[in-house]
Amino acid sequence: MITRDQFIDAHQSEFVQELATLVSFKSTSATGDDIEATVTYLNHWLHDNLKAKVEIISTAGNPIILATIVGCSSSTTLFYGHYDVMTPGDLDAWQQDPFVLTARHHRYYGRGAGDNKGQLMAQLLGIYTYLQLHQQLPFTVKLLIEGEEEQGSRNLASTVTHLAENQLQDVKTAIVVDGSMNPDGTHVLRLGNRGLLAFELDVTTGEHDNHSGNLGNVMPNAAMKLWQALEQLYDFQTQQVRIPGFYDGVDSPTTTEQQWLAQLPYDAKQVAQQSGLANLSLDKMAYYQALMFQPTFNINQMLAGDTGAGVKTIVPHRADAKIDCRLVGKQSPKKIYTAIQQLFAADDQIQVQPLGMIPPAQTDAHAPQIAWLTQAIQRATGQVSIEPVMPGTVPNYVWTDILKVPTFTIPYANYDQHNHDCNENIEQSAFLAGIRISYEILNQK
Repeated sequence: MITRDQFIDAHQSEFVQELATLVSFKSTSATGDDIEATVTYLNHWLHDNLKAKVEIISTAGNPIILATIVGCSSSTTLFYGHYDVMTPGDLDAWQQDPFVLTARHHRYYGRGAGDNKGQLMAQLLGIYTYLQLHQQLPFTVKLLIEGEEEQGSRNLASTVTHLAENQLQDVKTAIVVDGSMNPDGTHVLRLGNRGLLAFELDVTTGEHDNHSGNLGNVMPNAAMKLWQALEQLYDFQTQQVRIPGFYDGVDSPTTTEQQWLAQLPYDAKQVAQQSGLANLSLDKMAYYQALMFQPTFNINQMLAGDTGAGVKTIVPHRADAKIDCRLVGKQSPKKIYTAIQQLFAADDQIQVQPLGMIPPAQTDAHAPQIAWLTQAIQRATGQVSIEPVMPGTVPNYVWTDILKVPTFTIPYANYDQHNHDCNENIEQSAFLAGIRISYEILNQK
């Protein structure tokens, strides 16, 4: 009988072409480009190649694809992925057309190659490989593929709530394939993820800008008022967040979690180099605790006054900042956002606008599925680490809090995939390893 690796090797060029086709669809959730075409393509692919029963579920935004592949057992595992991508940004910064998959330096480049089309296609091809070699899955698989992950999964929670008592009622485990593996290239199983609160502060102090010689010291400067507002939220000296109740629900790692952290690979120089930093001074435990167990307050955009060349002596009447906070443990994005609103409720010159709210998610460190999944990854790649928390944010709370099932994240993409950046990529070896992992998750011993 032909083996797993023999089959994958024999069909590698076909598998890469499938990825190239998927990458060719723009499917940018921010603009709506190619969404319908992408959904149509995946609908046909799932039906034709996996013999899946496919439902296209309408939402207030982009459609969600739900595909069911009936297995020998009625026990059901859900696999989550997303077909939408970020906009490509500055096209001049790309070394090729972002929507034409390009192979170089043992990597596949293109928008979505790492996040998440490469990982999604590896999932599908792993299932396809298993079916070709064994004809039927050992258990029932449901694939839920959404189209708004890059915009905060705005309609995922309401859709899962609706499906929880019917199409998804038999799901016992959720597996999310997204994110990046360890910096040294080893694979990882993650049991939780940080949440996200993103919001915008808008300051308006007048109807228009004014000459600083005419109204300096008279007209309030919107940029300065914005900075004062930021100082109400964050102490830049102590690097502590000042929002009332912000740290409620932040927990320290348990003994088991600390043991997992100690076993994770860590090379400060490598991380710094891959991240474009001059150096990284944190030791291993401080590094991982900062990424997994500590919340953040991050200013990702500020705009005020004149941004052109030279000097324009005006008092700006508008200023705004966009902020994202990665949340951990049992922090509540809704409670924190309400506290922010209350801080500025009495000031009609400051407006707060929400941009995204995703609660943190966590799966029990003693869940029995851990052994099954770690063994599958080991059979596929040789080794695996366990991370109690994924530093990034994916909407896993819909599985842990709404569907109420243990949820595990297995990233297939390399650490330096440049997701959301120009020249996004997935290593060729990572793409193939993802196919093998998906196969081995099904290949229960």
